[in-house]
Amino acid sequence: MATSNAQTLRRLDAYPPERLPESDGKPMAETDTHRNQMVDLLDELREHLRPHPRRYASGNTFVYFRDDADERQSVAPDIFVVLEVENKERRYYNIEEEGKAPDLIIELISTGTKLEDLGNKRVLYASLGVREYYVFDPTGEVIKGQLRGFRLNDGEYIPIIGSRLQSQVLDVDLVVEQGRLRLYDRNTGQRLLTYEESEAARRKAEAEAALAEAKAATAEAEITRLRAELAKLRG
Repeated sequence: MATSNAQTLRRLDAYPPERLPESDGKPMAETDTHRNQMVDLLDELREHLRPHPRRYASGNTFVYFRDDADERQSVAPDIFVVLEVENKERRYYNIEEEGKAPDLIIELISTGTKLEDLGNKRVLYASLGVREYYVFDPTGEVIKGQLRGFRLNDGEYIPIIGSRLQSQVLDVDLVVEQGRLRLYDRNTGQRLLTYEESEAARRKAEAEAALAEAKAATAEAEITRLRAELAKLRG
C-alpha cells in the first residue's frame, strides 16, 4: 500500500475498468444518534465544499484500494473528504482510478467498533496516506471527551491536541458542542450549517426582508398621505 497520499498508488491503466460492488448486502445497524450525526456532518461538509469543483465529500460509501498482496480491498468510512478530485456523484470511490486516497476521514465510534476504529482502521488509513483521521463518539460512552484527532507525520499518526481540533485539510475547527460534533470555518469563525439550519436561516432572512419591505411600503404610504393633506391645507 502507498505510504503517502501524494504518491500515485497505481497507474490508472494498470487495471481494466470494471464495475465494483456498491454494497455488501448487509443492512446498516446504527443508532439514531449516530445516523443523525453522520447526516448532519455530510450536509455541513457538502454545503461548505459546494463552491469548490475539485473537492469531494461522501459518507458510508465503499473506498476501494489494493493491499500489499495486490488484492483489492474495501472500507466504508462514515465520512471522508478528498481534495483535488472532481466534485461529482459517485457509486463508490476507487483509489486506483482517482489516483489518490481520501485526505480526511471521520469515523463515528461505538462500543462495537472501538477496537476497529482505533486499531485496524487507524493503521490502514495511515498506510493509505489519509492526512487526517478523526474519531467521534456520538453517545459519549466510548471516548473521554468524545473526540480524538490524528495527523499523518512520516507515515504515522500523531495526536492533534486541544479542545478545538484544527483541520489543516479543510481549514476548519472540529468542536464538541452539547454532545454534537460541529465544524467552524477558521477564516470566518462561522459554524458550518446543516441543511435544516441553512433552510431555517434562509426562511428567517426572507421573512425579515418581507417585513422590512412591508414597513417601507407603509412608511411610503404615510408620506404620500401626509403630502396630500399638506397640499389640501395649502390649497
